[in-house]
Amino acid sequence: MNPDAPDVPDAPSQTPVTRRTWLEWVGKASVVGLFSPLVEACGHGPNHPISRDGFDLDAPWDTADHPAPDSAALPDSAPPDDDTVEDIGPKDVEDNCGFEPGGTDHPVMQGWGERTVDRQDLAEILASWQLVVEGLVEQPRTFSFCELRDLGLDFQATDFHCVEGWSIQNVPWHGIRLARILDLVQPTADATFLKITCRGGIYTESLALDVAREPRTLIALGIGGNTLPLKHGFPCRIVVPRLLGYKNPKYVERIELVTSEHVGFWPRFGYPVAGEVPPARLREGKY
Repeated sequence: MNPDAPDVPDAPSQTPVTRRTWLEWVGKASVVGLFSPLVEACGHGPNHPISRDGFDLDAPWDTADHPAPDSAALPDSAPPDDDTVEDIGPKDVEDNCGFEPGGTDHPVMQGWGERTVDRQDLAEILASWQLVVEGLVEQPRTFSFCELRDLGLDFQATDFHCVEGWSIQNVPWHGIRLARILDLVQPTADATFLKITCRGGIYTESLALDVAREPRTLIALGIGGNTLPLKHGFPCRIVVPRLLGYKNPKYVERIELVTSEHVGFWPRFGYPVAGEVPPARLREGKY
């Protein structure tokens, strides 16, 4: 498949998106673009187009998969059953912004393993997801998916490194600089860390405020112009390319500004709290 032209079913030119058409599209396992007609059902237009400048779609990526010695102890990462989309609930799809997790057919997904501590239910996410940013801030905010997207998406092609030893090169992320969100909420003078809580409350992580403000730290909403696949963090995840994968939490729904470093899920089991990628694995310009 040409990654520049994903196989997306044509949206009806005049027929509004309804729960029926939504379920039909989900049933076809469609890949929905961040600015596709389906996503536009939320009523917010694409104020800021996505740019692919500087990204080589034909660049190689490392598909090696070297499990960690204790990988048998890691949680089962099987995706939820396909029938989880059958009961979206009483809300119309328009209330959910009309977004759907992207597909896994983009070439960058090849060889990308995933470890999911807290498997997610698609129907529940569609019904209620929001991102809350609060704590030691002057202006706490709550964002819907569309509100985040309409802030304007930045693009970066950076590498993703797992603690298990494998890497995925040139991931074409689309998202919002976390620094922009921080500027909106205005952290107080005594805020020094971000405590990040994922949907369900099981998985948590922490970032130093200066790391959160680094120019390549993203709140990622998509890969290759489409929304994130469910198993890779839909609807949003944190991306810090110079930190290991467990420091890039998925399914993020709460960011709290705090005074001290929070010890996240995997550091409580002995993983380094800082989570820095070894320098030998980093490529110039890709972190």
